[in-house]
Amino acid sequence: MKKKKIVFDMALNIAATAIPTFVLQLVILPALSRYMPDERYGLLVTILAFLNVVPSTMGNALNNIRLLFNNEYVDEKQEGDFNLILSVLAIVDIAAIMIFLFYYDKELTLLNLLLIIVVSVLWLGREYFIVAFRLNINYVQILICNMLRIVGYGVGFALFRLTGYWQWIYLFGLLFSLLYCFIKSNLWKEPFRRTIIFKKTSTQGILLLIAKILNRLITYADKILIYPILGGAVVSVYYAATIFGKVVSIMITPINSVALTYLAKVRTKKDNTFKSALLLGCIVCVVGYFLCIAVSRPVLSILYPRFVDDAMKYILITTGTTVLYALTSIVDPFIMKFFDMKWQIAINGSTVGVYLILCLSFLKLWGLMGFCLGALLTNALKLVFMIFIYYRCQALNLERIDK
Repeated sequence: MKKKKIVFDMALNIAATAIPTFVLQLVILPALSRYMPDERYGLLVTILAFLNVVPSTMGNALNNIRLLFNNEYVDEKQEGDFNLILSVLAIVDIAAIMIFLFYYDKELTLLNLLLIIVVSVLWLGREYFIVAFRLNINYVQILICNMLRIVGYGVGFALFRLTGYWQWIYLFGLLFSLLYCFIKSNLWKEPFRRTIIFKKTSTQGILLLIAKILNRLITYADKILIYPILGGAVVSVYYAATIFGKVVSIMITPINSVALTYLAKVRTKKDNTFKSALLLGCIVCVVGYFLCIAVSRPVLSILYPRFVDDAMKYILITTGTTVLYALTSIVDPFIMKFFDMKWQIAINGSTVGVYLILCLSFLKLWGLMGFCLGALLTNALKLVFMIFIYYRCQALNLERIDK
């Protein structure tokens, strides 16, 4: 596989991820903050964090499992399993979002509940079905699919202004994107049946799902934890403080997706590829970090004028935290491809434990600043642990036998 093609696909995937995310993070969500009180906006951010942990993670885990095991399904001439698994995940997703909303939203109405459930299911489906384009290594279609999200966001924002329900924004963004997946692929037509590979697929899928949920908790649990302890207004300030970290993440995490797509096609481990990917990630992250710090105050003054002064206290730390998280996303596909899935559980399980201990302890001692410091230290320890595991497993020749 030509290096130029890989670099081109990474550039396409960065664009496909960055453009709709920039529109959402730098245009739509700041606009929403102007139409909502601080507490309600903080709740909105918390709900979005939960959606990123549950339906987004479940869909992405199934996406990756399909990518990793697709060759085996083709070799064995088997068709099925995935739509069946997706249906089970949808039921779990609906139950989880209902429990979450009943606990967090004290002013929940039936229409709010129904709209968020629809958004959640669409989010799950879209995260899985976009794998059709990864299977064919067609990042142009991924770019088109994500551009349609922007069109949907625009339609949804217009409906939000008419009705006051922010859910329309995500509903139409996800719907337009998902419809494109349905039009351009036949994955949704696959039969609802078990194949001879179902046991292996479901077992590895459960392990990966647990690992990914644990991993996403590190990214999104901050809002979920802060909201009931410090309230929605503090979540709003914290969210503004993390906006530039998201910019760095947007620049680097698409490399994870492309790396796993290409790694799924290879049989042997190439350490030079790992080193090059990590070096590239470090360079982009360092440059992105200082650029974000340089423009943080003027940009925040435009996007979140109500929160800028409070948010600037945390910018250095929160942006650094996201940079470290982005670097772990570079290492992750190499461990996932070549070593047993149990390492995903070990890495992310131990990280969540450290995260809860440090962040909650520091939160009690130093408030929101302590929470931010705990998150920074947690991500630093995770990166060191992942690099250690990669080289330790390599030294002991512990490659996954079913890769």
